[in-house]
Amino acid sequence: MSRHTRCTTVAVLAGLVGFALVATNVVARAQGRAPEAIVDRLVAATCDKRVVMLGELPSHGEAHAFDVKSRIVDRLVATCGFTAVLFEAPVYDFVGLARAIEARTATPAQVDEAIGRFWWTRELAPWRRSLFEAAAARRLTLGGLDDQVSVTSRYARATLPDLVASALPEARAAECRQVVDRHLRWTYDATHAFDEAAKQRLQDCSRTAADGAATRASSDASDRAMLDSFARYAARQRVDGTPGRDASMFRTLQWYLDRLPADSRVVVWTATVHAAKQRGTWPEMPLGALAAERWGDRVASIGFTAATGSTAMAGRPARPLAAMPAGSLEATATRDTAWALLDAGALRGLGQVPSRLLGGVRSATWADAFDAVVVIGEEVAPTFDPWP
Repeated sequence: MSRHTRCTTVAVLAGLVGFALVATNVVARAQGRAPEAIVDRLVAATCDKRVVMLGELPSHGEAHAFDVKSRIVDRLVATCGFTAVLFEAPVYDFVGLARAIEARTATPAQVDEAIGRFWWTRELAPWRRSLFEAAAARRLTLGGLDDQVSVTSRYARATLPDLVASALPEARAAECRQVVDRHLRWTYDATHAFDEAAKQRLQDCSRTAADGAATRASSDASDRAMLDSFARYAARQRVDGTPGRDASMFRTLQWYLDRLPADSRVVVWTATVHAAKQRGTWPEMPLGALAAERWGDRVASIGFTAATGSTAMAGRPARPLAAMPAGSLEATATRDTAWALLDAGALRGLGQVPSRLLGGVRSATWADAFDAVVVIGEEVAPTFDPWP
């Protein structure tokens, strides 16, 4: 429990088969917002951590989870002194946002574009605006961890081709500018296919540029970070065994923490599969596990899952979530309640049970991977604003 007395604590209610959980008696079909007690307890448990990972299902399209996560973020910032929110979103447009804030030219649209299509929902619109206002007032740092480039990454597409070219010898600059621009705009065709030769050129151009910038003391630190991030992405397009996406996101997390004031504390908004503190059957070490190796028990990982309902990814039509079978973590936790918060003791008490926490249904002792799990009885798909 947190040493911060300003973080509200609530009593742990007696739950299923003796497990500790926070719950309400609202029927799932009439499910509304998560009870404030769930937010209270999660804030109390994470208030003194350095890194708090907030997950969601891999579909990135559940409105109830978005709402709970945004409320936790607000409380951690307002009452526990967290000063940064980092998203599983491309780093590049967050660098552009930071530069615009410095120049006093930033707009709310830049926050939307940086955060990206997964969370471009009407339900989160007021919250995204509040993030912009806090960042513009320099009370909060916003950042992205991903090395990929998304459909909303305007700054990346406008900046990276010239940035790569500027870090290369003149003889290669024009060719590599074109290689990067073609990839970012995806203008491949029958003549210029994204084949192994194109992947090799993209990798060579991006890595040579990143290495060149790293040796020049005069180069901008954020430019070096963007070039190195893009080089990691390009390498992953063709080389098996290249450090994976989670390892790349961890390097960017380290980069942010190195640049922030000493002992700054951050919230990471990501998918539960990346927040996990144990690899399990996942093919690579998750971001949460890498963070826990580095910062130990100062890292908290909160998983989110749902028993049933609907989901929608990045503006696509809603689709149903398959109902979880009896005996699963989700079905057990929400058997008599719409919302459940399973802490470490409750997760340990469940033992090895099936869950969709990591996407496909699989069995695990989930206490090994998460400090707590929020279980939603019936999720609802968010409403996406149109992409201009």
